[in-house]
Amino acid sequence: MYARYKSHDDATLSYIGDALHRFHTFEDVFLLWRAGKKAKANANALRTELVMTRKVDEETNAETWTPSKKWREMNAWRDYISHEMDISKVLDADFNFPKIHLMSHWAKQIRRYGALQQ
Repeated sequence: MYARYKSHDDATLSYIGDALHRFHTFEDVFLLWRAGKKAKANANALRTELVMTRKVDEETNAETWTPSKKWREMNAWRDYISHEMDISKVLDADFNFPKIHLMSHWAKQIRRYGALQQ
């Protein structure tokens, strides 16, 4: 929003730099939703692997578990698998696209050419 100002001085240009710095500081919050096809495929492969591990664990201990213990274990595994998938997506996601990079040049361009037209 600061880049849309009709005129700029050193203070408004520093606001642009500060806002961009704050965005990059907290951009990890959005990474879960920036997961592309490859990140989602990796997360699904991890899910399949974890489900197979859970089935082996369940078959191994099925005789000793009560129904309530089975229910608790199933819920714990479901939560664990969901959490691990989210972590996998975040680790494989990125903000590597030109629009974000271009913002790092705005202050320099405004100093050189004046207020941005777009």
